[in-house]
Amino acid sequence: MSERTSGTGQCDVSLAPVRVGDEFEQELLEVSALLASTVVRRRDRLHRDARVCVIDVPHIAVEAAARLVTDAVTRVDVVLAAEHGYSRAVYQALTERLSADGGDRLAVRLLCTPSTLDWRFVTAYAAEPRVETRVARIPALAAVIADDEQALVCADSAAGRRASATGSVGVIRPLRALFDGVWRNAVVVADRIDFGDRTRTEIAQQILERLRAGVTDEVAARELAISVRTYRRYVAEIMSLLGATSRFQAGVRAAELGLLLARSPSPRR
Repeated sequence: MSERTSGTGQCDVSLAPVRVGDEFEQELLEVSALLASTVVRRRDRLHRDARVCVIDVPHIAVEAAARLVTDAVTRVDVVLAAEHGYSRAVYQALTERLSADGGDRLAVRLLCTPSTLDWRFVTAYAAEPRVETRVARIPALAAVIADDEQALVCADSAAGRRASATGSVGVIRPLRALFDGVWRNAVVVADRIDFGDRTRTEIAQQILERLRAGVTDEVAARELAISVRTYRRYVAEIMSLLGATSRFQAGVRAAELGLLLARSPSPRR
């Protein structure tokens, strides 16, 4: 693995300031600062084998992430909100690891964005309770936490795309806490989200658009040329499929899962 080192042989993890856009990015910034401060503290005690290292070569960062997935023993938490090349490599590593001997002992939590969600992966492991997938709106970020012992974070900064690998408990613990916080509020992805045939799927998508826009039942039913009673029955079925407790939540979850007309990634959904 290529690493950038200083004259003392330690890994250089000085990070350029990151533009903060929301609460999650603020927390990510704090984690990045923690990565840097951890190395600074350890430099006072160690002259070699620093626990946090920067990886500047993109393909090496991808290989490192895939290796963490492959080598994980009991659990792996993954964030995929990065470019598709990185996502494909991690999905492939997850598939191979889950198919390998001993893969039945590995617990996987996969946090995606609508654009990085792979329905083929979801479908393949829909019956596996050890594999969970959720979707959230998060900034461009990729991360892997393996067995709570090794982690890799790849994020954008003013200096460009950068990755940091670490085995420091002092860094991994807050990183895991950050993951848990986002995970709790993310939308659960289940293979059961299927509206039926193509006609019902198109109607469901049109209803979801109207729910998101706040259109009244009477107006929506008239626009769709169906009765208000039929419209409300559709709404109840859609809310049940999405696990939503309100119409607004149904619209939000549909957007997160890419089910709306403008964002639907696949005809089967």
